[in-house]
Amino acid sequence: MTENMTEIKMTENMTEIKNIANIDSDLDYQVVVIGAGLSGMYQIKRLADLGIRATVLESNADLGGTWYNNRYPGARFDSESYSYGYSFSQEVLDEWHWTEKFSPQSQTLSYLNFVADKFELRRHMQFGCQVNSMVFDEDTDTWTISLEDGRELTTRFVITALGTLSTPSLPKFEGMESFKGASFHASNWPHETLDLTGKRVAVIGAGATAIQLIPEVAKAAEQLTVFQRRPNWAAPLNNAPISESEMAEIRERYDEIFDTCARTYAGQP
Repeated sequence: MTENMTEIKMTENMTEIKNIANIDSDLDYQVVVIGAGLSGMYQIKRLADLGIRATVLESNADLGGTWYNNRYPGARFDSESYSYGYSFSQEVLDEWHWTEKFSPQSQTLSYLNFVADKFELRRHMQFGCQVNSMVFDEDTDTWTISLEDGRELTTRFVITALGTLSTPSLPKFEGMESFKGASFHASNWPHETLDLTGKRVAVIGAGATAIQLIPEVAKAAEQLTVFQRRPNWAAPLNNAPISESEMAEIRERYDEIFDTCARTYAGQP
């Protein structure tokens, strides 16, 4: 009796999902998510689970958001790695092993690729898509999204999953246009290897990024000059590897860890 009821319920749910996907069939998508970073990945996972016709538009060549873009030396997560992962999948929590207390950029990006591959999220994503404009039609309650490649997409809902600091702001110093050396914002650090050996390097700013960047640049550069408006305060990172046994203990405490995160101001333990 229970098995039959379960089969009937599953059939009803499958029919419901199919019906959801058929709503707004005249539109390209029911939902469009902009941005394939942490938030965008989670949004498309939930939408796909619900059977909603949705896509993610990402301007970069691949997913990861800030962890795809930020390749500067020393880039890493500045809270405990294990507090940063998704909590929606017990399987992911059981399988993924954070190897450092404060995860470097490369491992955080590897984690996001692991999640995306596991749930086949890339099939719902479009890369290299720059949104030029979005126009809302009040008569039909729909959006028309114009892309840089000339396409127009129609959708009922738009979810913006853009990071608040995803677009860097460069200072406007006199003479920047005529500077002949390499110059860029730290978040636009070249993805290819940049050899600083024997170079004279200047870093403008002494915030969180600079604190990670400066010690690594100093190891290679012939001369390093830091321009800061005011001294900053920083404590030792005290990073350390996470052993197999330590990771096993963390897995046992995940419920407690995420509960603590949910009750803190910044969402970190």
